[in-house]
Amino acid sequence: MRKINPWMVVMPAVILAVATACSAPAGSAISAPTDATAGPIKLDSCGREVVFDSPPQRVLAVGSEAPALLVAAGAGDKLTHYAGSLEVPFDAATKAVVDAAERVTEDSHDVSYEMILGSGADVVIGTDIAAGVDLDSLADRLNQAGVQMLTVSGYCAGFEGRSTGGLSGFDQIYRDVESYGRLFGTQQVAAGAVQDMRDRVAAAADRIDEGAGQRALSLYVPTAGTLGSYGHESLVSEQMSLLGLENVFSKVPKRYFEPSTEELVASAADKVFAMYLPTGSSAMETDRDVLEELRERPELDGLEAVNDDAAVVPLNYYYSSPGPLAVDGVELLAEKLATP
Repeated sequence: MRKINPWMVVMPAVILAVATACSAPAGSAISAPTDATAGPIKLDSCGREVVFDSPPQRVLAVGSEAPALLVAAGAGDKLTHYAGSLEVPFDAATKAVVDAAERVTEDSHDVSYEMILGSGADVVIGTDIAAGVDLDSLADRLNQAGVQMLTVSGYCAGFEGRSTGGLSGFDQIYRDVESYGRLFGTQQVAAGAVQDMRDRVAAAADRIDEGAGQRALSLYVPTAGTLGSYGHESLVSEQMSLLGLENVFSKVPKRYFEPSTEELVASAADKVFAMYLPTGSSAMETDRDVLEELRERPELDGLEAVNDDAAVVPLNYYYSSPGPLAVDGVELLAEKLATP
């Protein structure tokens, strides 16, 4: 099996762009009202302006965030190609859209410039298009070939010199949904989806009233290799805060990094978020798998919380990625933290 690099999962080099309005099925652009805007459509992509003369008709989604963002915006029917895993815990509407799309490749890390052009897509919205390639250079090269490129806002912090616009992680998700609503002329559906997500996040936060003051440590646990953690710029850090927990690495101005053994033990965390990535073919596919792997890690000797079932909170990585699944994630975490 090909080894998955956790850095590539959480810090992709090129990352591009959730629930739906209550009045229409998720992702149903056919039954949704159309609010097309005359003239060019200008969108911000991590500080880079992208101009569309007309709404794209063929979309290549790379990675797990783009399909759900499109469905939430009411433009799921525009997704014609998908590059990424089918092990993502998509909602039913998004799964239907992904299943109907032409599969470019199973591993989003394998996507190449040539694959993008070969798909015939008007716009590419996804992750890991070409590791180590400068965003602007790739965007210019694609643009010259007639393909536009957009980046999921939640990953902007991962690129040097890129701006998140000062928005929180969830606000970046909402902005993406609204942007895609403008792009595809489905603003009303997008607005309804955003309001629904806001309400769900607020309701999840209201469920927790006893976690305040506790310190939490988030760990990405691979089947092999170094443990990783998440700093201030990560969405999981915001999920912690919403649920009354303090990220022990909240002062680290990064999205993802690899702390030392000393830093992990010294964190003296009360809670440990044990994050893992199911692939359908690895040794880490369930909450129990990640718990067992975590307790076998010698670098965590001395961190008492690891040995306390009530203190360890397993979390499928996709529930902390910067898309609509993060809303499901905060609800799932609220349920786990609220359970006696």
